[in-house]
Amino acid sequence: MKRMISLLTAALLMLSLAAPALADVPEEEPVPEAAMAAETVPEEGQDAGMDAELAELASLVKQTLQIDDDYTQFTGDYYDGTVPYWSLYWSDDVRHLGAEVLPDGTVLNVYFDQDSGSQNKFSGFDPVFPAVSREEAEAQAQDWFDRLFTGPETARVDDTRTVLGEDGCYRFDGTVEKNGLPSPVVFTLCLSDAGLTSFYRSDSYGGYVGELPGAEPETDEDAAGASLAGAVELELRWVSDGDGGAVLRYMPVGPYTVVDAQSGEAVDMDALYEAVNGAASRNGMYAGVSMKMAEEAAADGGAALTEVELSSISNYGDAMDQDALDEALREITALGLDGFSIQKCSYSMDGETGDVTASIRYTGEMTEEQLYGFSADQFQQLSDEGADMTIYKYVTVDAKTGALQSVSTGYPLWERDGTVTMTRAVRSRAAENFLGQVAPERAETAELCTLKGYNEGDTLTYAQVHQGYFYPDNFLSVTVNPGAGTVDEFYCDWEDVTFGPAEDVVPAMDAAAAYTDALDVTLGYVAWPVDITREDDAIYARYLEQGYTYVEELRLGYYYDGTDETTGVDALTGEVLRQEQSAGEYVYDDLDGVAQAPAIEALAQAGVGFAGGSFLPEAELTQREAVMLLLQADGRSVRPDAEDDTLLEQALWRGFVTEEDWAPDEAVTCMGFIRMMLGASRFGDGARLLELGDGEGYNVMALALGMDTSDPDGTVTRADAAELLYRFMSR
Repeated sequence: MKRMISLLTAALLMLSLAAPALADVPEEEPVPEAAMAAETVPEEGQDAGMDAELAELASLVKQTLQIDDDYTQFTGDYYDGTVPYWSLYWSDDVRHLGAEVLPDGTVLNVYFDQDSGSQNKFSGFDPVFPAVSREEAEAQAQDWFDRLFTGPETARVDDTRTVLGEDGCYRFDGTVEKNGLPSPVVFTLCLSDAGLTSFYRSDSYGGYVGELPGAEPETDEDAAGASLAGAVELELRWVSDGDGGAVLRYMPVGPYTVVDAQSGEAVDMDALYEAVNGAASRNGMYAGVSMKMAEEAAADGGAALTEVELSSISNYGDAMDQDALDEALREITALGLDGFSIQKCSYSMDGETGDVTASIRYTGEMTEEQLYGFSADQFQQLSDEGADMTIYKYVTVDAKTGALQSVSTGYPLWERDGTVTMTRAVRSRAAENFLGQVAPERAETAELCTLKGYNEGDTLTYAQVHQGYFYPDNFLSVTVNPGAGTVDEFYCDWEDVTFGPAEDVVPAMDAAAAYTDALDVTLGYVAWPVDITREDDAIYARYLEQGYTYVEELRLGYYYDGTDETTGVDALTGEVLRQEQSAGEYVYDDLDGVAQAPAIEALAQAGVGFAGGSFLPEAELTQREAVMLLLQADGRSVRPDAEDDTLLEQALWRGFVTEEDWAPDEAVTCMGFIRMMLGASRFGDGARLLELGDGEGYNVMALALGMDTSDPDGTVTRADAAELLYRFMSR
């Protein structure tokens, strides 16, 4: 097929029509004598046997990875960390192969790359399927697993997907089993027609301390299952249905529990990690700085109006000016704007709704008299050093009504004064008074959220309540400064929602039973944190010397498998809810008897298709859907509900459409889809040079690629579009 295209386009194209071929991985060969010993000379201060160690290791890795003798360069670097490892690197004029391995020869990760030459590089739309079939790749992958995992380790593949790109490959994600049981170690292996292109395992550079325990438990599965079931917690709450409504569901909220397979003890692993690692740092400065960056970006973006916004400038007629907004904000005493002045005020307009938002940046100087609860010693130290002691407060408001939308504060200090305290009750009263002033209607239907995971830190979150149940997607959050009592942070996320029925709710015990019955009690190895500051075992000394306070060991335990896929329980029917399909692939229920089904399914395995479980093969393809398919084929993640403006921006960048031709809801013709696809590809220049009118150049190219162009002006169906795209990617 490639030759046919070349003959058709002759000297007009002068383009490479295929990605450069990578050399096949050779069959296993005997390692040459002296391996690599002569290439590494011990440096001064190194152990005398280091050259021999590297020679032995390089020889072992060459055999494991089937590395040929044609490489012209080799280096080996030794890294002496808590887990020492070697980084080995082979190369020649075009190939580069790197591997990081433990001293015992265990391969941690591998990468292989081959220069294709800059003259052959094409940066446009160029996806292809892998040159080998999935069945061939699976057989090759198993061979690699047998080489890479030895001793007690074996590979369990959990997901295989097609990765589209210049070369195309298959990606295998899985779990490293030890003694035949699952472990927390996962791996990724990628294969192309060149063989192994990359490999990675999650315990690289770290791993687990201590010996691997045996695989025989002291506690039986039934007893462990009873303990796990007793630890399950479900909360009844409203959950968005994704279509403007909310439904009642029992949602799992933890804790993540493991039953020690030897002692039979049920352990809250979240609490255990928190005990050895400590809670994450939460202070005003870091939160304020991140918010500051976001708000400043929004403000800067709002100052520059597009032509569309300028054409509807009349929307600004009702907007309040800077002074009026400032006056209204200062009436909200909880904001604490005394001593602050406006540094910047920007306006931005929503082109669809006409709403205008004002983003205001206030600045004030932190003084010794007003420390806002921060450390006086740190203030004095930084002041003596001439540090900038400016406080930044960012406020966004509805410019037409003055309604407050958000507040964030950035402080120059980060250490709180330990003597400054404000009880939760006092902070709650301050927050509720503030919300009653700035968002009275929403505050009236909201309560301090008591769901697990909420209100465990300084920020107070109030969620909407309907018929006695929280709907946490609608919330108001407030952070009250513990020293000054003023509001440091405020955010509101609230949309109109239609709530479903709340009568005849399934009892909590029945929901919990249904949920636990849907999960599998699994015996496997579990990462277990150990506080080494309280241990005097010599095995921990190396870690203590490098500042570690805890390490992880592997212990045998029982746990629930399937919690990621089991999302909750319908509170009205008692039905257990699960994820519909695996990530990155599509599964359809309406392809029986469809001639294009093989092409549709091949694309689906590569993550190119339509959500919802049905393909609707006879439906007309809209321009919006065409762009989504092409973007997915280009390796981009596209949400089914992506806004048209977002899709247009990406489509323009890739060259699928022009702004003048953008008509997202219109049906696409066969030739229109071919133009979108080929025009952005390496064949586009040739098609345009061959163009004699009426799309003849594109038609020639399409025929050369095996596409059916018998009805170029007819509307293309989803199934026909899938077949056209499949043909293009199979070139």
